[in-house]
Amino acid sequence: MITREDLPLIKNILSLHNKDLDVSFMYDVLTAVKDNENLQGDIFDSFSENQFKSKLRLLQMIDSIDLLDENSEVVIFGSWYGSILIPNLANNVKKINCVDLDERVLKIAKNRLFPTYSNVDYIAADMFEKDRGRYHTCDLFINTSCEHMQPMNEWPYWLHVKPNSYFAFQSNNMFDIEGHINCVSSMEEFKSQLPDGAIILHQDEIEDTRGTRYMIIGKFTAI
Repeated sequence: MITREDLPLIKNILSLHNKDLDVSFMYDVLTAVKDNENLQGDIFDSFSENQFKSKLRLLQMIDSIDLLDENSEVVIFGSWYGSILIPNLANNVKKINCVDLDERVLKIAKNRLFPTYSNVDYIAADMFEKDRGRYHTCDLFINTSCEHMQPMNEWPYWLHVKPNSYFAFQSNNMFDIEGHINCVSSMEEFKSQLPDGAIILHQDEIEDTRGTRYMIIGKFTAI
């Protein structure tokens, strides 16, 4: 049941299609919630004000640095539902690869939220366990969930990414949230988790109602 507290979420969802109001997208979101009542809070949280603020800031910086074009391939680590990133990226790039441990959220994204995007692949896997050929051709690695996993400098496949690919990472200092196993206390601590060969192009701190999000966008040189 939708309450008054859900209205800002509805506004956020509709804003993803502000060029041409897409009632069908709202229907898809509400249907996904209705058919997955145990995940209702989780799905709605993926469209929350905090999620919008941090992810749209990341997208704005990617756009301002001009990192992507219609031939670009993107990997999203810890993609969750892809609620904000997928609709903002899919029409502007060649390929998106969403990687997440939770097969449930990927199925909802693929079959309910974004069934019309043919250039998005959903991979239920531990990104630290297996190298994948698609990583070798990726132009931009996005991880807005660094706090949920091992530090990025422990990902064992950076040697296989192509030189001069880019990254956009976010973490936070919200230590008391369930699932946050690798929070950082400062931007400097977050920087210490970058892999070798990473050059920082932009950094930012984004205030959240629960703490601070740290964002780093940069480029990989040959290692």
